[in-house]
Amino acid sequence: MVEMTKEKDKVRNRVERLLEEDERTRNDDLWLIYKIWRQESKVFIPFEDFQTLTSAETVRRMRAFIQNEEKKFLPTDPKVRIKRRINEESWRTWLRFAKEKYGIER
Repeated sequence: MVEMTKEKDKVRNRVERLLEEDERTRNDDLWLIYKIWRQESKVFIPFEDFQTLTSAETVRRMRAFIQNEEKKFLPTDPKVRIKRRINEESWRTWLRFAKEKYGIER
């Protein structure tokens, strides 16, 4: 659990920084994922290295946590705001832990 938490904290910090710095990342998960992967890779990505990149789903979920739970860096496109949801049990456990760790009340 500790190793998983450290990795998720690292991803969270990178996602939060991009959401703060680049408005497009607030509205477009593919752009956010692209920006994360560009930070983690070189111009050419061999398959072996590709497998070590942060998964798109982890980036998407971390963005969702920051926006949906913390209410920070919300999407600027109204259609995007309506579309997004958090709904999977495996992340709910981590979210409960993160709420305590980051002092989020809800």
